[in-house]
Amino acid sequence: MGCGVSRPGAANHPDHDRELSNGTGSRPPVTVTDEATEKPKTGEEGAFELPESDFVDGRLGIVEAETIEHLRNNLAVDEHYCDEDFPADNTSLFFSSRVDPDVEWKRPYELHENPKVFVDGASRRDVVQGALGDCWFLSSCAAIARKPKLIEKVVPSDQVLVGEGYTGLVVCWFWRFGEWVMVCIDDRLPTKDDKLIFARGDNPQEFWVALVEKAYAKLHGSYEALEGGQSMDALVDMTGGLAERYDMEDVPDKDNLYKLLLKSSMNGAFITASRKGDWRLAYKTDENGLVEGHAYTVSGVASVIHEKLGIVRLVRVRNPWASGAEWNGDWCDSDDKWDGVSVSQLSKLGRTQQEDGEFWMSYQDWCNQFEEVSVCTIGPDFDHNGTVDRIGQVQAIKGEWVVGVSAGGSRNDFDKFATNPQYLLTITDPDTEESGEGRCSILVGLMQEHRRSHRHTSVKMLQIGFVIYKTQHPKCRLSPAHFCHSYEEGTSGTYINFREVLARMELEPGHYVIIPATFLPDCPGHFMVRVYSPKAFQLKKIT
Repeated sequence: MGCGVSRPGAANHPDHDRELSNGTGSRPPVTVTDEATEKPKTGEEGAFELPESDFVDGRLGIVEAETIEHLRNNLAVDEHYCDEDFPADNTSLFFSSRVDPDVEWKRPYELHENPKVFVDGASRRDVVQGALGDCWFLSSCAAIARKPKLIEKVVPSDQVLVGEGYTGLVVCWFWRFGEWVMVCIDDRLPTKDDKLIFARGDNPQEFWVALVEKAYAKLHGSYEALEGGQSMDALVDMTGGLAERYDMEDVPDKDNLYKLLLKSSMNGAFITASRKGDWRLAYKTDENGLVEGHAYTVSGVASVIHEKLGIVRLVRVRNPWASGAEWNGDWCDSDDKWDGVSVSQLSKLGRTQQEDGEFWMSYQDWCNQFEEVSVCTIGPDFDHNGTVDRIGQVQAIKGEWVVGVSAGGSRNDFDKFATNPQYLLTITDPDTEESGEGRCSILVGLMQEHRRSHRHTSVKMLQIGFVIYKTQHPKCRLSPAHFCHSYEEGTSGTYINFREVLARMELEPGHYVIIPATFLPDCPGHFMVRVYSPKAFQLKKIT
């Protein structure tokens, strides 16, 4: 059983007299900076690189409501819908030349006499990974399943899989590039020996997991295209929220991270974590019972008082394999340390001893064993304390980097950088008066379009970032001279091939210019700038 967690490549600042290290994982990191003179590596080279497409519009698999009604109305009596755009054959399984002649596509009613989308609602325990390396997606499904209403927004629960009203047509909803969109599939699922070969529900009567995986595969062009990805992208696609990734080696204060995770978990955030390693080799556990290159769901964060050890910080983790592949170190299911914890605390934790892939471990062990953690909230957390703050206003503007026109790249070349799209952010009211500063909390996000979504191909993510400057001339674009003589007020940090980068800042009332850019010039692409603030603001493009 494989798992896919792709690794990002960042543009950072190298010493010019030494080689850059590739790091670890299936997508080695890159180190090149805004000021570097050498052409950077993308961080995505390798024998397993997918072919690049010349055109990607991010709309693969998306349909309008009118189309779905047309499909339903044109079905004959007793006819079941068959999706011609995502057929029940090898072209939907693979984008490469792989072939599996033993796969049989079957509908849920052929696998269970009374199939349902949901049985007793949704739960993290519903999600069981199959032979596909999409743990990054399934660990996100399990995280979001803690709020059944959200999962039922992605997979509406009123859809029938047998009997009256059954058509074989299933609709799922995903948040894509600023809007909720519909993906229509038929309910034929790949099987062998009458068993689903990819994701399934823990209950054989329940099919929401298999159906949402198929819809997501269609959105990406094939099931194979789901092998290798980032959990934070899946979290955003199923919530429309804001997701941030924390690399453990870049977090010096692990105490503050624990406080963030604890409060985020208490306030309903969705959390996943992944381990180092190549996901293509992630088919067995190591000596600790964990899987390299694998994504897990963080299903709980808590502290207990041990009769001898005192206060112990714990993290509950779930393997989407949903099997006995569990942590076997301190605080595992069978560890004697649990004997020193009171019954009331155990009850509060909901501790179980089952071979279901879910286990507790100490926070220290968790930090040592996991490489990164992704946290997704439905709204902004301006002060980074784990609590979603009140939103006064949200605005989003879509734009485009056009080669030779508005794809200027980073500040390596000020003349080219000045050609990037520029957006005026006007702040009038502060939301804090602490220290007499009178500043306003702002969260800015830059998202690149879903370049991965193209049938039979996969396109590299661009290394993106943004810079914010203060301006005294709100009607004018900033010139190259401005960048030579002025410091930025804020930045998203290093250019990196994430789908979305975020930055929090406290800004005084005034006029600011947001400049989204790719690291290299002449990289075409579409993007969206999202701005959140507890106070009113104005956002518009400067022409």
